[in-house]
Amino acid sequence: MGDLKAGSVAATPERINHESWGAVAMNYVYMHNAFRNDLQRMIVACDNGSFVESDLVQWRTILGRHSRLEDEIYVPALQSRLKDDEKLPEKLTDGKDHQSIDELVEKALACSDSERSSALKELVAELDSHQEKEETAVMPLLMERFTTRELNAMNSCIANPKLDYCDKERKINVKQWWFGNVTESEAKQVNLLYKMSGKNPRLPREGWKKLQGDIPALQKYSLDDFPSEELMPPTKEYCRRLSVD
Repeated sequence: MGDLKAGSVAATPERINHESWGAVAMNYVYMHNAFRNDLQRMIVACDNGSFVESDLVQWRTILGRHSRLEDEIYVPALQSRLKDDEKLPEKLTDGKDHQSIDELVEKALACSDSERSSALKELVAELDSHQEKEETAVMPLLMERFTTRELNAMNSCIANPKLDYCDKERKINVKQWWFGNVTESEAKQVNLLYKMSGKNPRLPREGWKKLQGDIPALQKYSLDDFPSEELMPPTKEYCRRLSVD
């Protein structure tokens, strides 16, 4: 693969140094770049006659889970904490951006081999526009309106087997796909965040209760379905680090 996309238009020094940067960059920078880079790889494959349809099907599946988490978790949570005079771009709140991307994916899957490179380039343009809106409009506000614990709690939803966002059958190794489509530097950051996820302090039950009030999609679950501080206290390793740091 050629040069890999890294970073974000919204990655200012101030934001990168924010204590919650890792919690938002996981999904809104590193994951975004994996989608961008994998698409570019598929365009090259089209041009040299080595395109594999299952690669785009896998890309669509991973994107679907990612988009659903945005539509059902992050955006509703953020909307609940916006000030009266604040508003997110309408296409990010009504699902139309994600719908447009889905339609372009289907177009790229259905078209002839000779048309696919052009179809994927159209998809790239739509995806870039959408992701830049998210990175500039959503990501900074998430850092402002939520604690790091709250952001990590929302991130945990995609891997929680008790919720509907987890790939329970493990049909796709998302981590392997992710690491294969970002720069070495970003792969190291993702790996570090993965390792830290089991050691981060959990959100207390009252914190999960507050998030449930902000996020309609979580209201059908019991508080016992979430990894709260009471149900899953910090590991011994985390406590050891606290005493050393």
